[in-house]
Amino acid sequence: MPDFQVKNLSTKHRITQVEEQFKYWENLGTRQPGRTVKHEVKFITISREYGCAGFRIADQLAAVLNEKIGQEQLRWAVYDRMLVEAVCNDHKLSRVLVDSLERQPKFVFGDYITGLFTGEPSRIKVFKKFAETMFQLAAHGRVIIIGRASSIVTSKLAGGLHARIIASLEWRVRQVAAYEKIEDLKKARRFVMKHDRERGRFAQDFLTADIRDNSHYDLILNQEKLGVERSVALLLDAMKIKDLEF
Repeated sequence: MPDFQVKNLSTKHRITQVEEQFKYWENLGTRQPGRTVKHEVKFITISREYGCAGFRIADQLAAVLNEKIGQEQLRWAVYDRMLVEAVCNDHKLSRVLVDSLERQPKFVFGDYITGLFTGEPSRIKVFKKFAETMFQLAAHGRVIIIGRASSIVTSKLAGGLHARIIASLEWRVRQVAAYEKIEDLKKARRFVMKHDRERGRFAQDFLTADIRDNSHYDLILNQEKLGVERSVALLLDAMKIKDLEF
């Protein structure tokens, strides 16, 4: 059994993690020459079927990883769609992100993502900005990015571990019904299937990819059978196997 317990972390806690990361990156620009802080680029993406506990797994994984590193080092943070969008839309944070990346190895993502499209309607421009921000975050390292086809967007970047969390439809329906307080299981089933389609449509529309394709991932975890703690333990083992140890 894992030697840790699952903790429920709030959105406020995730935001605090992100703020700490940006302060760290911002401080890199004020350090004296010759006193640079180096860390290997390593990041994790988590894709999940609707109704699986992607957030609980990511939050616990970040907590375990942060216990293993010093307080003065760059700490792990969890990014979901809303946090990536916030970074994308906040000019100051975006500037910090780009400036600090100048001190890292160069990763040319613009040509890669532009090559996927022949034109750039407004939705494509929004996606490109979102995807480029996601790619920059991964290039900095020590981030866990949840959803939004992040495994596919960051597939050209070395140093990543890509995982997908799955479970049977009936199990996920029961989980969502309890969480959303939906008494009618047929209604809950339609709710789950609708969200599954929407998640798949994002990758299909913008990347012509199927997030259900197992080739996008290093690891497929069945939460129904493993639970949260064992899923986190297996992710930690996979990091060691891929030589991404903390």
